[in-house]
Amino acid sequence: MTEPLDVVRAMYEAIDARDWDGGFALLTDDFEWHEPAQAFHGGKHSGFEEIRQRLEAQLEVFDEFSIEPEEFRVEGQRVAVSVRQRARGGVSGAEVEIRIGHLWTVRGDEIARLDVFAARDEALRALEPERPA
Repeated sequence: MTEPLDVVRAMYEAIDARDWDGGFALLTDDFEWHEPAQAFHGGKHSGFEEIRQRLEAQLEVFDEFSIEPEEFRVEGQRVAVSVRQRARGGVSGAEVEIRIGHLWTVRGDEIARLDVFAARDEALRALEPERPA
């Protein structure tokens, strides 16, 4: 069995290469993508077709778009990643850079869930096991 960190790294490599088929091959059939409510396409997304449409809608407004993982932390089957996103608007030409957090849940050799956080440290906090009060 592949380690969760290896699966998540393979996903970022597929994203960087714009290899959508390779990226989708890493997802479970019941994969869910959760975005913060205030995000461009906030809420829960599931199913390959909905996710593909969401990606295309997000990317069509940018001439350039990149996701750079900066730090990985693993806890069991979950991987928290500090991410730098850079984009340049297609119409405006404005450049944007944000730092956010991703929390990936891996099941076997596939990714079952992605939670996106508006702040990097939120993903790291979500990774920590809950402690009894």
